[in-house]
Amino acid sequence: MSDIPLKTRVYTLILILITATAFAIAWRADNRVFDTNLLLTAGILMAMIVIAEVLDVAFPQSVMAFTVSVSAAFAFAAGLTAGPAIGGVVVALAYALDAIIARRQLIKIVVNAAGMGLSAIASSALYFALADPGRSTIGSVQNLLVAVLAAAVYTLINTGSLALIVAPVMGIGPIEMWRINYGGLHVELLTLVTLGSLIPVLVRENPLSIGLLIVPLLLGPRLAFKGIQQAHYEARFAMEGLANALERRDPYTYQHSIRVTEHVRTILDAMPQIHRPTAEAIIAAAHIHDLGKVGSRDGSLKKPGELSTEERMEIEQHAVIGAEIVNHLEAYKQSADIIRHHHERWDGTGYPDGLEGERIPLGARIIAVADAFDAMTSDRVYRAALQVDVAFAELARGRGTQFDPQIVDLFQSAFQNRSVKAESKLSTESMPGARERSPLALGKRLIPRLVARRPQAS
Repeated sequence: MSDIPLKTRVYTLILILITATAFAIAWRADNRVFDTNLLLTAGILMAMIVIAEVLDVAFPQSVMAFTVSVSAAFAFAAGLTAGPAIGGVVVALAYALDAIIARRQLIKIVVNAAGMGLSAIASSALYFALADPGRSTIGSVQNLLVAVLAAAVYTLINTGSLALIVAPVMGIGPIEMWRINYGGLHVELLTLVTLGSLIPVLVRENPLSIGLLIVPLLLGPRLAFKGIQQAHYEARFAMEGLANALERRDPYTYQHSIRVTEHVRTILDAMPQIHRPTAEAIIAAAHIHDLGKVGSRDGSLKKPGELSTEERMEIEQHAVIGAEIVNHLEAYKQSADIIRHHHERWDGTGYPDGLEGERIPLGARIIAVADAFDAMTSDRVYRAALQVDVAFAELARGRGTQFDPQIVDLFQSAFQNRSVKAESKLSTESMPGARERSPLALGKRLIPRLVARRPQAS
């Protein structure tokens, strides 16, 4: 807990206290908490939430961008079906159990359980306060509208509490954190309303009928994702192949994007709270951030001396051109803006749009640091590569002017830690007997790295 910012610990404690208070109020107000049939339904819903989370099932709205977890629909429905008290307990226990199975840190277990539990309690309480109790969730226009409002409350409490708690860890503002990770909330809101409203109707007929949803909701999306993933992989491989071929035009920049991507991964490894689809979108953008140079002439790209005004304007267009090339590809839905803005500066003097500070997409700020570092530590036609410590000194000079200060600090710390680990590993492998390791052992070390580089659905 010592490495967790004070604000995060304080906000976590406040979230726990609010959730506990909300549960106590709901418990005293709900006279159905010991209903046997209700407890059976609650148990089934809890199992469905855990299964959906463990299997990491999401609706195939996108692979690289925002995804909607099936478990969220069951969690919302738990409150509408079992009421605020039992629904809140079911949701909190389900997400706590999933976090324990995934072996997450204690603070993450607590935050997930409290945040999801509070979302279920508040949304359920709102629904039962405003809905017509004599009709089902889909039995009247009034109840449907109330369900929409309850779903909005569930979503805002869930995402808002997470953004507030995680933002201090990332060193960014809560609104920026919320914007980065939750750009597709309209999709989740629609999903919560439709499924969350139908599940209570099934329960009225027969609680066991919830099991009928296993195939269409838990297995269906998983199968549907395979085709979408394949299309996204093929689009990414094609774009990355084009970017690599482009860099072959200049021996000084060959594999530049590959190295930049590795530096971006290093930075993202130091930012574990970044939503996985967002991290993958940043990595995808890093692979092809210079793709727009396909529109630049060799004379401008390879010129050893100072560029003319016309040549500089031509080079500066590569960020816009690259974004336009991938803008209509679903696999790069979140990456286009990152590519467009990776040459913006923290002080607002960059290009193409002169964005400043946190108005620059987080991914673009990360790539800007990684891109500059690789440019400085690689041989170029106009100079030899700089030493790593000199490059980091230059990055430090640009803190708060050219670069996001937080990203510079994170990268330097993560790079140094990686170097220390690499030296330690090299020292261990050079010990007597270390060279006698079998090819199989070497393969076991390499396979996880190769697998980790494949984009994954969240």
